[in-house]
Amino acid sequence: MELAINLIVFLLSAYWCQQGVMVYSFWNKNQPGSGFIPVIFSAILMVFSFFLLLKEIRRMLKNRSQDEHQAAKLSLSDLRALLPVVYTIAAIVLFRFTGVVVSMFLTAFIWLAFISKVRIAKSLVISVILTLTVYLIFVVWLRIPFPRSIFGL
Repeated sequence: MELAINLIVFLLSAYWCQQGVMVYSFWNKNQPGSGFIPVIFSAILMVFSFFLLLKEIRRMLKNRSQDEHQAAKLSLSDLRALLPVVYTIAAIVLFRFTGVVVSMFLTAFIWLAFISKVRIAKSLVISVILTLTVYLIFVVWLRIPFPRSIFGL
């Protein structure tokens, strides 16, 4: 499972790098273009994910001889690593219907309450404070409008 996740991260960072160079222009008129920062971050991510890939492959080859007699079993704990991916995709899909503010609150609350196992009351307080802080900084102070939901929230 870790091998698949590391491979996906490596491929996504390679795509991110390609987009930064080819689409958003890495360098433009003797100054960094809009693709400069994405290329830098994707290159760093590619290096780290490549080393994690190598580490996982070495571990698998080392354990192959020890685990040949055991059949590969898929357990619930193996799928737990995919939970953040599934949750993030669900949050992105819901973002279109709920808007930034509601989506941010729901994401923080559900993550804290059900995944991190923080008490419901504490999760609620932390989620409200986080959402309110981000709203005050971006919408009130910096005057950057957030995308709204279909309900206008």
